[in-house]
Amino acid sequence: MTPNVPNPTSDAAALAASNPHAPHAMHTPWRWALASMGVVCFALGGVGAVVPGMPTTVFLLLGSFFLVRSCPWLEQRLLSTRLFRPYAEFVRSREPMSRKARVAAIIAMTISVAVSLAVLALTHKLTPIVGGIIAALWLVGFVAILLFRRPKA
Repeated sequence: MTPNVPNPTSDAAALAASNPHAPHAMHTPWRWALASMGVVCFALGGVGAVVPGMPTTVFLLLGSFFLVRSCPWLEQRLLSTRLFRPYAEFVRSREPMSRKARVAAIIAMTISVAVSLAVLALTHKLTPIVGGIIAALWLVGFVAILLFRRPKA
């Protein structure tokens, strides 16, 4: 008969399985990369929540996408903060985005981009590279809004 010797490997696994906040899910470089991208997106969303013209919801959606796949408890914690709580309902919703909401989002984004381009042009800081980057980001946002939670036909 062998003595009952504790197995540190199985004890750690049992402890990790019982703790949803355990770091066991973050051991791969891919998960670290996803978590990092998620935190950066949430930081940009935080800036967007207080800076007029900068989008918030797009960054929160991307941040949630990355964090759900890497560190779900961190996503829940960030969405429950006072800064992000108003956006959390929209991020967590499964309902399709209405045509009116899509049009409003595209118009708001377009006005924001136009104002940004005008300010840059008036201050002589608009270069072709900056203009191209802004236009490319506008196009990405436009396509994302069109594809986001489309109603089922």
